[in-house]
Amino acid sequence: MATATGNPPVSPWNTFDQAFHSQPEALADLATTLPGRLDRHRESEVDRVVAFGIGASRAAAHVLVAGLTAGGVPCELLTGADFTAAQVRPGTMYLGISQSGRSVEIVRALSAVPADARMSVVNRVPSPVSDLTPRLLWLGGVADSRVSTVGYTATALAMALLAEHLTGGVNEARWRAFGERVAWVMRERRAAASRIAADLLGAGHIDVVSSGAGLAAAEGAALLFREGAAVPAASYDTRSYLHGFMDSAKPGSVHLIVNRGAEALLARQLADHGATVHLIGTGPIEYGGAGPLHQIALPGMTDAELSIAASVICQMVVQEACAAIGRRPEDPIFTRIDTKVETAA
Repeated sequence: MATATGNPPVSPWNTFDQAFHSQPEALADLATTLPGRLDRHRESEVDRVVAFGIGASRAAAHVLVAGLTAGGVPCELLTGADFTAAQVRPGTMYLGISQSGRSVEIVRALSAVPADARMSVVNRVPSPVSDLTPRLLWLGGVADSRVSTVGYTATALAMALLAEHLTGGVNEARWRAFGERVAWVMRERRAAASRIAADLLGAGHIDVVSSGAGLAAAEGAALLFREGAAVPAASYDTRSYLHGFMDSAKPGSVHLIVNRGAEALLARQLADHGATVHLIGTGPIEYGGAGPLHQIALPGMTDAELSIAASVICQMVVQEACAAIGRRPEDPIFTRIDTKVETAA
């Protein structure tokens, strides 16, 4: 759908902070350009979508799953690692999501699908993934860090717009204003992020919980805390957490919850138990207990917007945590082996 003349150079120092601060402008630009790119490929009726994503791209894809499901289009999210040609079904769009365009699992999965059923969302072109897909939604080569920041939020934004595109049309005016809302979050919710970071470092672990589109923020945050701050973190969907995963909670354990409206019971129970709870939502919930329940309001946002904005707060948590322990989010821990397709570039 687009061609690129090359990717902008990125300094090896402070790329996390550079990518973080670029988000309001980058997301505003994408909200302006992506609807037109989608319109160039008006889809015939899509009965079903299978999305392939892994790592941060998989996390962002929960925004797509939630949007399509709400619009009546079944959507399945896979890593692609175990996908074979025997699983291909007619009337299905197979969507590969890869910021680098080089994820091994996505390349293998798309290769098992007929070309006319493939689509991709990538940040880097040309790439092995983009080369496989006649229908391409290109994010424009935004300059990102090793620990995905603007690359993640840009992918999540693309997921939201694609879901709207396939279920009735993109709300372009609202999304064009989203960059300003992200800038507001970055200005006004830094103190809340600092408090989460302090609790995270104090406990040495965190559980992140949500549902629907909020799962994107939860899964993305758990990965971000592990990669960026090198702190154990795990993500869960709300109903599964209520069914037993919450039972390890205790005074001093830390829980970050993105409230889509179904998480109030969980937040109250955890706080009453003495666990430290940080609740991000569009507005406060009623709580009369004495437990440590900290509420972070992001008013007036849709589920998809809330998820992306919550992810921005989590990026600030990593900045604050890394500043406190003298670590750079860019500092690698393991060498990635067998995760990317090698290219001549």
